[in-house]
Amino acid sequence: MRRRLGSHGAVLALGALVIASTIVRFVLSRGVDAPWIAPDEHLYGLVGRSLVHGDGLTIVGGSVPYYSLLYPLFVGIASLVTDVATALTITQAAQALAMSATAIPVFFWARPLTGPRLALFASTLTVLIPGLAYSALLMSEALYYPVAVVAAWALARCLREPTLLRQLVLVAAVGVALATRTQAVGFAAAIIVALGVLAFAERSTAPFRRLLPTLVAFGAVGTVWIADRLASGGAGEALGAYATLAEAEEYSATDVASSVAWQAGAVVILTVGVPLMALGVLAWELLRGREGDHGVRALVATALAYLVVTIVEVGVFASRFIEHITERQLLSVAPPVFIAFAVWLGRGMPRPQPATSVIAIAVAASALLLPVERITTRAAAADALSTVPLEYLRRQLSEVTFETVYAGTAAAFLLFAVLAPRRVAPAIAGIVAVALAAGSLVASHEMRTRSQFDRQTLFAGAPVDWIDASGAHGVAFLVTGDRIWPSVWHHMFWNRSITSVVRLRSARSPGVVPQTVVTIRDDGVLVNAEGEPIEATQLVAPTTMLAAGEPVTTIAQNTEAAFTLWSVEPPLRILQRVRGLKQNGDLYGGETAIVEVFACGPGELQLTLLGKQGLPTRIRLNGRIMAELAIPPETVWRPAVRAPAGADGSRPCVYVLETDGLVGSTRIEFVRSG
Repeated sequence: MRRRLGSHGAVLALGALVIASTIVRFVLSRGVDAPWIAPDEHLYGLVGRSLVHGDGLTIVGGSVPYYSLLYPLFVGIASLVTDVATALTITQAAQALAMSATAIPVFFWARPLTGPRLALFASTLTVLIPGLAYSALLMSEALYYPVAVVAAWALARCLREPTLLRQLVLVAAVGVALATRTQAVGFAAAIIVALGVLAFAERSTAPFRRLLPTLVAFGAVGTVWIADRLASGGAGEALGAYATLAEAEEYSATDVASSVAWQAGAVVILTVGVPLMALGVLAWELLRGREGDHGVRALVATALAYLVVTIVEVGVFASRFIEHITERQLLSVAPPVFIAFAVWLGRGMPRPQPATSVIAIAVAASALLLPVERITTRAAAADALSTVPLEYLRRQLSEVTFETVYAGTAAAFLLFAVLAPRRVAPAIAGIVAVALAAGSLVASHEMRTRSQFDRQTLFAGAPVDWIDASGAHGVAFLVTGDRIWPSVWHHMFWNRSITSVVRLRSARSPGVVPQTVVTIRDDGVLVNAEGEPIEATQLVAPTTMLAAGEPVTTIAQNTEAAFTLWSVEPPLRILQRVRGLKQNGDLYGGETAIVEVFACGPGELQLTLLGKQGLPTRIRLNGRIMAELAIPPETVWRPAVRAPAGADGSRPCVYVLETDGLVGSTRIEFVRSG
């Protein structure tokens, strides 16, 4: 009776844990200016809107490669009934619930193995990891975390008792994971490895025979899918948006090995090390054939296989594309490890020697050999939230002191776990939980601070939906390279009135946003690769460009975020472009600014220049100095340079502004005669 009551109380506590975690994560998300990670978040949000409105995998009407199906649907549903900002808030709440609900399968997976109290402990660790801060962002981790854990649980259940129904559930769970993220393709290898571990432990091939229906199902589906993709366009097509991964010649064995080692170290940081050691001890006993509990055998085989396969999979991917650890792709390996940790604690922390010492040394080495100067950077934070506290600590200490503290703390905690008496097990469990909770708070704070800074950089305090607020529709967004590349993604996300993107051939625009590459003809008309003019009635362009039309509104003048919305007559035509000035209009000594006037005819270039250092400033046309003055500090020079005598509107004029010292500018405009 007491046991049933204990289980009932634990279930109630589990519900309270999920609710509390959801509330805390949602509250922490309120200060985060999402979307933050470009272009991932924007892509999911934009594709989600297209999916729920029946437009398929598209952005601004153009097809995009497959990244995920279920996650864009998940984030797109709210956009059916409300505006972008409110839909984002609803999605953040739903994601806080989804990630927190991962505690539920963890509890019911662990309870038969550890009892309700330690199962609740494993569930608590599951919701304490810093990675749950991704619930504030539009990242597929928010859905993949619970989905992947359910798939791993389904695998463990099959390994323990491979009924046909359980195998069908496993196939379905992996299918859902694949529909959530392509990374789930690794489950195929994880199943094989788990069966291999179990077969070795049993000294028999029976595990493979018992799961034969599952293996046949995966083999058949995989064969058909790959054949279809190959028929559609080659090996890369089977990987959708990750087609470049099929280019084997691009991989370096050294880089792959190094990256895999880094990801192993990332898991140590993610789990605080000791839970990994616990899994290692249980795995050692399993491989020696000494594990008698069928449920624990299934758990260890699953956790070990999924851990190893995921580390290798992520390591291979990261070796080509990322120069730091990618913890966010490793999050789902943590819950099975936490269950193994709970089992180990429940058994009184068995530490057979010398195996435990060897395992502890291996775990410590994985963390200590990480290049901390590369994993504790601002660029790494978005991909590895558990390293944010380390980055913060590194900023406060000298390099030598930080490395000493980092190495000493990691080694001391693992040594303590190896040598401490069993009665201190609660202390070890508490240290792990507190470390995860503290890391979560620091990571959430940093995410909030950095996302707000980036939002300010991109919009300079202007409303993010300033284009929609103007009443615009059918807007073309011009990418010139004069603004940081995420600008286009942020503007598309917040402004549904943007229906097309055009990009100058010389500009960089990473990501898969459908866009028309254009050039500017001598008469200023934007034309595509076939020479056809671009048609639109409204245009957003950086303030470095003047379009033929009427300006509707301008935001954030003299900043990185400065853009103008133009009302234009088709085709799109550019009158003038300025390059080389700083965002505030300054020009430094030794630098030059280029002013291109398209369809240049009779008229004059009028400038308002501000003296700052009193050194000569010159304006050239066709190599000749047309005006020059050493502008006294705190005075204004307003030169006007006429167009060449032969300017008839058939070609551009190119003016060059140069200075020997710092000079400011507030107006550079070619005024046409008549």
